[in-house]
Amino acid sequence: LIHGVAAAGKTEVYRRAIETALESGRGAILLVPEIGLTPQMEDLFRRWFGAALEVWHSHIADGDRWRIWRRARSGECRLVIGPRSALFVPVTPLGLIVVDEEHDASYKQDSAPHYHARDVAWEKARLHGATLLLGSATPSLETLQAAREGRVESLALPRRVDDRPFPAVRLIDTRKAGWYI
Repeated sequence: LIHGVAAAGKTEVYRRAIETALESGRGAILLVPEIGLTPQMEDLFRRWFGAALEVWHSHIADGDRWRIWRRARSGECRLVIGPRSALFVPVTPLGLIVVDEEHDASYKQDSAPHYHARDVAWEKARLHGATLLLGSATPSLETLQAAREGRVESLALPRRVDDRPFPAVRLIDTRKAGWYI
């Protein structure tokens, strides 16, 4: 568990962990909670990992799905980024799974088949002998409990990169300001 405040450098930890997995000849899966976050993560990670990266999500055409599936299975595609369904891409051999914002409710699949991507990632990592990296500024209660019980190692990133200050916050009493919600 990488438990870090916003802008603490969790993405840099992910990058280095992925780099280590790739250097050891293994692949990685990076899960993001929402399909809308995929493009910004793709842009960032594509600069670092180039053609080794593929993006997987529900809006990909069937032909592209087949191409990505084959590339991952053969070991040609070494990094897959996407929401929960990316977890089922057969990255071979698998060395790392990163679940960014692991607390996010969108990792829970409510329609059949029902599953929680964080829990599936845990089991998939175990089956493949891979490392599971969970990142969050606000970890889920389940993950915090697992850390308290020693089933998960917890690493804290309590400060922002370069000790940047947090944005200024102003509390406004909307009743006095004449705003009504």
